[in-house]
Amino acid sequence: MKRKIDFDYGRLPYYIVITLVALGFLALNYFYFYDYISSNNGTINVYSSQKEYPQNVREASVAGIFYPAETHLLSGSVDTYLSNASKHSSPQQPHIIIVPHAGYQYSAQVAAQAYQKLVPFAKNIKRVFILGPSHFAPVNGAALSDADFFKTPLGLVKINKKINEKLAHNPLFHYQKSAHAKEHSLEVQLPFLQKVLKKFTIIPIAYGNIEPEQLAEALSPFVNANNTLLVVSSDLSHYLDYDKAQNLDAQTTEQVDQNIPLKPHQACGATGINTALLLARKYHYQPTLLDKTNSGNTGGDRDSVVGYASWIFDKKNEEQKPLTQLDKESESLTDFAQNHGKELFFIAEKSLQSAVMEKAKFTPSRSDFADVLFDKGTSFVTLKQNGKLRGCIGSLMPNRAISFDVAANTYAAAIEDDRFSPLTAEELPNIDIVISLLTGYEKIKYKDEADLLNQLRAGIDGLVIRDGNRQGLFLPSVWQELPNKQDFLKNLKLKAGLSPSYWSNNIKAYRFQVVEIKKGDKKSEN
Repeated sequence: MKRKIDFDYGRLPYYIVITLVALGFLALNYFYFYDYISSNNGTINVYSSQKEYPQNVREASVAGIFYPAETHLLSGSVDTYLSNASKHSSPQQPHIIIVPHAGYQYSAQVAAQAYQKLVPFAKNIKRVFILGPSHFAPVNGAALSDADFFKTPLGLVKINKKINEKLAHNPLFHYQKSAHAKEHSLEVQLPFLQKVLKKFTIIPIAYGNIEPEQLAEALSPFVNANNTLLVVSSDLSHYLDYDKAQNLDAQTTEQVDQNIPLKPHQACGATGINTALLLARKYHYQPTLLDKTNSGNTGGDRDSVVGYASWIFDKKNEEQKPLTQLDKESESLTDFAQNHGKELFFIAEKSLQSAVMEKAKFTPSRSDFADVLFDKGTSFVTLKQNGKLRGCIGSLMPNRAISFDVAANTYAAAIEDDRFSPLTAEELPNIDIVISLLTGYEKIKYKDEADLLNQLRAGIDGLVIRDGNRQGLFLPSVWQELPNKQDFLKNLKLKAGLSPSYWSNNIKAYRFQVVEIKKGDKKSEN
């Protein structure tokens, strides 16, 4: 006999309410869970580009002439030169090296003395400026290469397009293919760099009629960094007999050691060496002579010889600071932006167009973009109109795919920034987009407000301050408008809803770095 089950219809409204609440909760959280679950597990802060497929390669020009053309022979010979070099390490990381550029049989062992000193710091060095005289093409000023890669029998070396573009804004610098096509002074340095360093990019510069002061001024913003090396390529005296060459080269090495500029006849790369001396004076680098010889000692005719020497420049009395976690993340984000900046910028433009013209949100699809764009990342999107802020919205933590983050923040900056009215279709043609990719955060430990200000790095650090439930964030770009540290912090307090004169040691402060992607940047055009 079946038992009859009575349903309590009196509780039906209760069940309906519970069901509606559950459905409402799921609806409210749908977009968050969609963004989160649709994201990859990785983050772009540890991005490393994979195999490249180059379109524009500067082929090896002097392989088989200045050095072996066969990969195994070149690899073996460079290894031998390095193993025969002195293993005594510099306690500080070299910022500049001066090395010769003759055929390997004549000068490579001298060059190896300098390259060997880079081995302990190989992981730090990510970008290398190679400065050499133009031997075959007349150059007015300094010539950059428009190639994407330089090639040797050991493989491809990527050119740093971002820095190239910055240098190209200087009227003394220009792109000139002919200056690089056959230039050996730059090329012969590459196999050593490929053997010694890990992952790096190069900025090859072939100079002509340019003053050392001009070169030093142009390179100065870049070279005083732990991730940067300047390679100055230069031989010494040319075609004197052995004894005269010995005397002149001894005078030259003494002048370099004492930071006394050279005359043009003392070295074929005298301009480059004098540039190094100016930078050394500015940043307190000390030169150390490693080796000196001439072709008369390495198999050449003693009636007409070429001199060679190598130096390293480092900070003798300054403790070298390793790369911080933020520095490493910034380098990863730079690599990411160089390879995928164009796609991110397209997403931002598409999102802006959809927001303004259709009042709709754009959601990137995996079928349209590289898989790495669905790794989690943190971004701010800034909109400017005629150079003035027109909207800025961002994220604080990497909780969703960077493609979703950029799309959502672009929409919010255009429509939801409560400091401005929603962007209109009429304004759209005059809007510039800046995407800022954020590293993680580093807590700043300080004694008082003065100590916090002292620790801030103007132009580099973004800053977050938090006091209770009040919080404010400034991107590093704000330094352009508020270069004074006191003004920077006072205005950040105002943004956080605090009095500019207020201070409490309970305020928590965090620094971060950003990598920007703008329209026209080379990193968004690769």
